[in-house]
Amino acid sequence: MNANPWIRGAVLASLSFSSVASAAVLEAKHARLVEVTAYPDRAEVVREVTVDVPAGASVVEFKDIPLVAERDSFRVTAKGTPAQIGAVTIRQWADTPEDTPEQIALRNEVKRLEGELAKLGSQEKVANDLREFLKSLRSTTAQRESDNLGAGKADPQAIVAVYDLLAKKLGDLGDQELVRRDAAAKLGQDLEVAKAKLQTARAGKTIRSHVADAEILAKQAGPLTLRLSYLVTGASWSPAYRATLDAGSGEVALVSEAVVRQVTGEDWTSVALKLSTAAPARGVAPPEMTALLLRPAGGGFTTSVSGISDLPVAGRAYQNSLLFAPGEQRRDSEEDVAAAVEAEIVRSAYNVAFEVPGRSDVPADGADHRVVLRQEALPGTLTYRIAPALDSSAFLTSIVRAPEKYPLLSGSMRVLAGAAYLGMYEVPETAAGAELTLPFGRDNRIKVERVRQPQDRTLEGITGKTRQIAYEFKTSVENLRDRDVTIILEDRVPVSEDERIVVEMGKGTTGDHAPSKSRPGVVLWKLNLAPHQKKDVVLAYTVRYPKDMLVPGLE
Repeated sequence: MNANPWIRGAVLASLSFSSVASAAVLEAKHARLVEVTAYPDRAEVVREVTVDVPAGASVVEFKDIPLVAERDSFRVTAKGTPAQIGAVTIRQWADTPEDTPEQIALRNEVKRLEGELAKLGSQEKVANDLREFLKSLRSTTAQRESDNLGAGKADPQAIVAVYDLLAKKLGDLGDQELVRRDAAAKLGQDLEVAKAKLQTARAGKTIRSHVADAEILAKQAGPLTLRLSYLVTGASWSPAYRATLDAGSGEVALVSEAVVRQVTGEDWTSVALKLSTAAPARGVAPPEMTALLLRPAGGGFTTSVSGISDLPVAGRAYQNSLLFAPGEQRRDSEEDVAAAVEAEIVRSAYNVAFEVPGRSDVPADGADHRVVLRQEALPGTLTYRIAPALDSSAFLTSIVRAPEKYPLLSGSMRVLAGAAYLGMYEVPETAAGAELTLPFGRDNRIKVERVRQPQDRTLEGITGKTRQIAYEFKTSVENLRDRDVTIILEDRVPVSEDERIVVEMGKGTTGDHAPSKSRPGVVLWKLNLAPHQKKDVVLAYTVRYPKDMLVPGLE
């Protein structure tokens, strides 16, 4: 019996309910983002909501799903009251354009001006009524005083007082009318301008989104918790690392981080964040010797040689006291790193994922949001690598093994020695537990000098039809440090791609060398030097080919 309480439905679900057309529509108003699994190029988002479903058929409607959601990725699971999930139907929704702040302000200004004009109109009506009253009072007073005058009862002072009052009041009404007329004219002009601006104001954009309708058939009414999941583009995460070398022991303190960014159209607020594994690459490593191939002219000869400009060590060529490179700043103190909570590692048959502890916020702003995943102490073996044919510097490396629990994905690594920042290095994708060589820049306390010996050019054979050139290079390596060091020295001999071109190692070549397993023609010596000890390594070889053949690449 399946112990999983969740029942499932999908876009292509085969269940179909005959009563769906008349089913109750329940809006998932409070569906919130609860989980996000980020991948290198997208993310899976999970929304959750609890609704009270009626017995029988109903449809739960999830709104405001971003258009970047992949239509065939929608899935619904549910638990709670006994129910079946039918098809999940996806449709587009367009919200009516909302007013912009500019439109809202202009509309409010038009209402204000119209209100001011209406207020002036009301004041004008009251003034007219008062004017008519005063005119009526004047007529009544004149008639009464005329009768009093005929009867010999006239009071001249009362007559003067009444007429002075009427004159003043009527005069005030006239002055107020002039002020209102000017104010109304000004308000009328302002109203015309505001209306014109409102007509030309830019309308709000139509907001388009997906709506997911999940068909439900419940045996009885009750609460049902539904989870809607879907994939969205516009989201990604990439690994980032910080490696700090203990120059005494060779141990590397490795901090693995994740840089998460998204522009999906919805903020990830207080979600359970999971990061699924993947890969990217660039650096501080020593130059890598490539094969030198010889073939006759016209055969598409190319020589793959890394130039000095390719050396990925930041800062100065020699750096015993290493400082921050220009523009670089330490972002995290050691205390910050120690206090970080590590992500849980989750394995499946196909990949590894990191469950970030707690709840995470990743706004849809496209900015980089860093999350510390793991901290490891990796035992290492200090080794110098030199390729004097390309660069006379000695590069310090620590040979470590990747963590046993998870692989290291391709990504940028900030490289430090103690508190000194050295530069950036692009970590190659490395399997869990696999050997990894981490570079920590040049060291001028290992002195390297490569000298080319005089060439020997001869013609061989009875008729002198074969040309032979003998090459010899001597590399001197001196340890100026106060401790023993191990050095891997790389050099190379040409590789022939034509049977008429014969390359042979010379007898003067220093012994105990080994060929590279992955780079044809590259030869390796392992040197152990005591403090202030010096050793010479000689590489000698001959190239023999027909005299009339032109072989590009030979010096």
